[in-house]
Amino acid sequence: MKTILVALDFSEYSNEVEKVGYEMAKALGASVTLITVVNKSLDYTAAYFTGLTFSDQWEERLYLAQQKLEEVKNNHPDITTHIVSFIGYPKKDIIEAACDPDVCYVVVGTHGRTGISNMIMGGTTAFLVQHSVKPVIVVPFKTNRH
Repeated sequence: MKTILVALDFSEYSNEVEKVGYEMAKALGASVTLITVVNKSLDYTAAYFTGLTFSDQWEERLYLAQQKLEEVKNNHPDITTHIVSFIGYPKKDIIEAACDPDVCYVVVGTHGRTGISNMIMGGTTAFLVQHSVKPVIVVPFKTNRH
């Protein structure tokens, strides 16, 4: 069965990425695989402010991501949805997930996390566009003119 791989980071732009991914799945008669990769390279200082240890912060983020992915799945009961979430490196891991023979498209947003984390890591979307073996649908963060 055809699958649309929808990469979500739960930034403020994720709702539009979700919407486009599910519209495509419905139009193509495809299933959806929601993927979130908790980036183990980011936000080392966040643990200090939340009282978590460095290792605990990723486990907590993974738990929260899995809950959010379940909510997204439950919002679309008419589409078969699979959830993939783990701690890793988004660029590499989403590219690897896209290599699944059932994946026909990857849907991502133009913007996700921003600020210092983006400067350190670079743009995940740009990396996916450059390295994916499957077509990448990039959802703009603005529907009006920039």
